[in-house]
Amino acid sequence: MKRLLLLLFITVFIGCTKSETRELPLHNKKVLILGNSITQNGRYVDFIEYYLRKNYPEESLNIISVGLSSETASGDSESDHPFPRPWIHNRLDNALSFTKPDLVIACYGMNDGIYSNLNDTRFNNYKKGINKLKDKVEGQGANIIFLTPTIFDAEQKKEFLLTDSDSYSYKTPYAHYNKEVLKTYANWLLESQDVPVVDLHSYLTDIQTNYKKADSTFTLIPDAVHPNNMGHFYMAKKILNDLYPAIKIANVSIEFEQLKDDPLFSMVSKRRYVRSEGWREYIGYERGETIKTNDITPTINQVKALDKQISLILENN
Repeated sequence: MKRLLLLLFITVFIGCTKSETRELPLHNKKVLILGNSITQNGRYVDFIEYYLRKNYPEESLNIISVGLSSETASGDSESDHPFPRPWIHNRLDNALSFTKPDLVIACYGMNDGIYSNLNDTRFNNYKKGINKLKDKVEGQGANIIFLTPTIFDAEQKKEFLLTDSDSYSYKTPYAHYNKEVLKTYANWLLESQDVPVVDLHSYLTDIQTNYKKADSTFTLIPDAVHPNNMGHFYMAKKILNDLYPAIKIANVSIEFEQLKDDPLFSMVSKRRYVRSEGWREYIGYERGETIKTNDITPTINQVKALDKQISLILENN
């Protein structure tokens, strides 16, 4: 059912009539990406933008990615966290009114279980936060795509894992957080939403499992929570597989290595970083302290200059 909904979404997205627009769900519109530290890192967004610019250089692409480290959809936080975790709903109104997106992509869940065992209160807070996010986005006339939470690799924190405690946290996580909590959150998203959901959780689980068959020490998540660059590459690959099936990444290892020396990727990554930093601070947030700037013009000007350099690279390719 989810695959059928996703295909239907791509086909009739925002009631478009032009066939070329129907086939390009992230092009010719303003896209806002929300999420936690994984999205603030932004590498998967870099990979997505690179392949979209490389494959569709003549099309308009307008993505603003403003992930925020530690953020949740639930509003929950561990007692020993150095500050209350940021809550997307404390900055969502600004994010929507300032950027005026046509489409929002949201990736939450990793922090929402606060690295504890499955708990009805926390799970319900996550559900409420996700549904409130969807309602607010759609109330602004935009569409939304959810990404399921990525994976937690408990092996990378095995010396700190707990199985029976009242003080689980990022520092001392629940040993079965991935299988019992994140998988439950991912399955709920897939089963409950009437909008497209890209299942990163199952995809990354399968990828990591296959790698570990050859090398038991392999991981895409070296600190247990945050994907490394290869993990971000696989995230982007899955998102592109679902939204742009015409884009083929045949050999992941070869393409991943080639990007390191690709000037287009370097410039796209720099542009994404500049734009993300500027817009995140202009939207404003609280993370131990309040951060808010009042002028987005410098960021807009920097991005325009980078756009010219990207255009020159594309013209010379």
